[in-house]
Amino acid sequence: MHATPDTPLRLGQTHGYRFDGDVVHLNAELQIANPAATAAGEWALQLWACDDDIAADVPAGIKVAELPCRPDTAFDTAWIDAIATALPPAGQGEHVMVLALASGRDGRFDTICDTARFPRTERFVQPRLIGSSGFGLDQHHVTVHADRVENPRAADNLSGSLSLELWALSAPYGAGEPAGTRLATAALGVLGGGQGLDNLTFDLPLTARPAGTWHVALLLREWTGESYATRDFSNFALPVSIPTETAAPVAEVVDAVVAPVAEVVEEAAAPAPAVAAPAAAEKKPAARKAAAKAAAPAGAVCVNTASATELAAVKGLPKTVAAAIVAARPFARLDDLLNVKGIGDKLLDKLRACLRV
Repeated sequence: MHATPDTPLRLGQTHGYRFDGDVVHLNAELQIANPAATAAGEWALQLWACDDDIAADVPAGIKVAELPCRPDTAFDTAWIDAIATALPPAGQGEHVMVLALASGRDGRFDTICDTARFPRTERFVQPRLIGSSGFGLDQHHVTVHADRVENPRAADNLSGSLSLELWALSAPYGAGEPAGTRLATAALGVLGGGQGLDNLTFDLPLTARPAGTWHVALLLREWTGESYATRDFSNFALPVSIPTETAAPVAEVVDAVVAPVAEVVEEAAAPAPAVAAPAAAEKKPAARKAAAKAAAPAGAVCVNTASATELAAVKGLPKTVAAAIVAARPFARLDDLLNVKGIGDKLLDKLRACLRV
């Protein structure tokens, strides 16, 4: 353990965690050295996933969960046992798990007072990319390819809605929400546990064209019920330069392939060997096709990836209908919205210019 000197509250010897889907159960014994200072402070338990063992008081990694708590100061020890939302790190790496006791003010807990390392490392079982992936970029379209997307969870564990998203980023993707521009999105639907989709190829409209030189990443995203979370990713090795709109059209097509993922979780069978990138003249069969190749109206909101809040911001779209759209997706075409409660022909005709798939 690593404890800050003179902290009024610290972790006891007994603590643990247990993941259950998108939540994590946290429990910890807390030792109270100064009841008055403990009662006056704001506290939280945090669970961190670190790439390496902790060598300092502050864990270096991804904060998976945070649980605000108010210890009972009537005794020398207090017990916390509750559930918090879990946001595991993307990718297929193995992580050292660290429990942290943090203090803060106004609901922000940025001072680590004590930490404890769990003896067992964690490899998160999440939807993932297997094999090679690649992309091609021209003036108005993007082609995206992935050898395989699979859900290695238990057979009865259905994924949320999955999507492949191509992003232009200022730096290679590492964790959390991507900070950049989304170039294209392909909706995959849901996958049952142990199931996968092979040889995915999509021809998609280029939804944004940011000028500059960018690192490009393919993200596998999953709907959690509140937002999309990145579950796995591929960073492409070569940066891509996009000229301004006034420049001459881009004549070259950029193709990139990353090495196949070598590590897999124990619950799934080992993937088939990755194949080389296809030659330019070769045509790969597509497991799924984009619903429409034409570019969407400028500023249109994607019904397959937008949050309920973003959908509700569309003029004429009620909040209850926005929530119903999120619950019913993915959609192959806009006309499928007629199956959503609250949407009829007249409303859909009014919204067509503002929505896209």
